[in-house]
Amino acid sequence: MENARYSFSLNISVMKLIGFYPSDTYPCVHKIYAVIVYLILMLPPTILGPLRFVLAQEVTSFDYNDFMMVGMIFYTFKFLPFVKNGEKFKKCIHYFDEFYGSVVHDQHKKIIQECVNVCQRNSRVFFVGCIGGIVGFMGQLLTREDPTQLLVNVWLPDFVMKSRVLYYHVYVILILGLVYASFACGTIDPLIGGLAHQATAQLQVLKDNLENLGRHSKQDFLNLENIDENTKSKNIDLAIKNCIRHHQTIIDFVCEYQECFSMVVFSQFTESTLTIGLLCFQISKTLELDIYFLIAMNYLSLLFFQIFFYCYYGTLLIEESKTLPTAVYMSRWYEYNIQTKRTLNILMERSKRPMVVRAGKLFDLSLDTFTTVLKRAYSFVAVLRNY
Repeated sequence: MENARYSFSLNISVMKLIGFYPSDTYPCVHKIYAVIVYLILMLPPTILGPLRFVLAQEVTSFDYNDFMMVGMIFYTFKFLPFVKNGEKFKKCIHYFDEFYGSVVHDQHKKIIQECVNVCQRNSRVFFVGCIGGIVGFMGQLLTREDPTQLLVNVWLPDFVMKSRVLYYHVYVILILGLVYASFACGTIDPLIGGLAHQATAQLQVLKDNLENLGRHSKQDFLNLENIDENTKSKNIDLAIKNCIRHHQTIIDFVCEYQECFSMVVFSQFTESTLTIGLLCFQISKTLELDIYFLIAMNYLSLLFFQIFFYCYYGTLLIEESKTLPTAVYMSRWYEYNIQTKRTLNILMERSKRPMVVRAGKLFDLSLDTFTTVLKRAYSFVAVLRNY
């Protein structure tokens, strides 16, 4: 059973389309495709956007379209790891597939199925949100006096502005870039949270095994009351070894997960802090309600939801890992021999260290970080208002 294909079927389909999920058949061709699409759609706003403030002397302040340009700049760094190391991310997505094939207990199946349902739900919500965001942002074209005005504020050379063909090529590329970035974010964000939730589900399975040491067999619960002590000890030792291997597998996954997504999440946190501050400052100066105000509020809500989503599932992982020693204690450890008790004690000491995922080695994926981001954004707004 390849659990990832059930949990992230929608994510994988979109990632294949945009080049973030390497093909099994032609991986080299797929990587070339990913690089070409990334360069064509992400580099123009990343380069031409900042040049507008350097070369266009009439620009004195931000408007709502500039926030999309800021987002595109940070998204360039957010998407780059997927383009460079697609195979690594693919391995992380399917990390637990081998384990799921050996699950036979009803309680474990229930835990895994609930995890799959949560991942599928989150992916659908983000995907629908992406479509709604694109439709809403494109809808502003209907309210413009000049529909040919670029949706993202960038600097263009004079020869491009004078050539209708070149101008509309840039126009289409920028629109496709927005669609690309929107679907990429809507695919990556639930994937990051979903993988953290899968690790949490694995911890729940591990806790169930620890609380029922020696009772689980390959088919059903093993009746330990009617067997000799030697066989009982061997079964318990085997169960503990399996739990230790499972625990180490989860630890290895969390390390792999952090290595893959650390810079991705860090880019999102940095972009969110900066953009939330700028958006709040711009909204505070707004005197009337218009389409741009609604777009700004929608984008602001999206940013809040993105960082909360990361932090929420990171917190679930931390809290679940903290309860492993309790699960060991809830087992029938008092009936085991001295060697088994020592092994359990070592496992308890090892599990006292919570599984914390860090973004850029600076931010923990936790709700404390969520409040920190909001505080930094508020401080940024205060500085702008005083300036």
